Amino acid sequence: MADTKIAYHKHWFVTIALVFEAILAILFLEALLDVNSIIREFWLVLCPLAGGGMFLLMVPPIFTNHSLTPRGVRLRMGLLVDQEIPYHAIQQVKETSVTRGILRLGIGVKYFPITRQLFVTSAFTNLVSLKLQEPVQIGKFRKHSVEEIVLNVTFPRGFLDSIETFLSRPGEG
Repeated sequence: MADTKIAYHKHWFVTIALVFEAILAILFLEALLDVNSIIREFWLVLCPLAGGGMFLLMVPPIFTNHSLTPRGVRLRMGLLVDQEIPYHAIQQVKETSVTRGILRLGIGVKYFPITRQLFVTSAFTNLVSLKLQEPVQIGKFRKHSVEEIVLNVTFPRGFLDSIETFLSRPGEG
């Protein structure tokens, strides 16, 4: 069986990154070409800094590519997470919605050590929770002991149906 990609919201990251970077490039070029501008140095410094910061925020979600493999759920998000969770390590899968106080969760990879939850999200909707049977070390540069993974998928019902077929196979895992 070939890997099945999990649909993930990334189109608006690409759009925002391209539009924002284009605006900053135009402002930078105008400041570079206009030697008589009073705020020339401001734009020459601000544009690369803002562009670099936005690039670092927008690139990991663009290169997110989760998939269902024959052995488990492969999580990939930029340079932060690239790991496969075996199906036998997954105890429960369900749709969820999560908030932390009055603030909602942000975008990207977030770890909460008290609850041992890892969030790999790009939006605040269509969240799916993977409850693990025992803690698993996840992360590329910084490993965290994780008991629950919350993913953002485009079609939660389709994801749940797909993964349930792997979890309910007798004799596997």
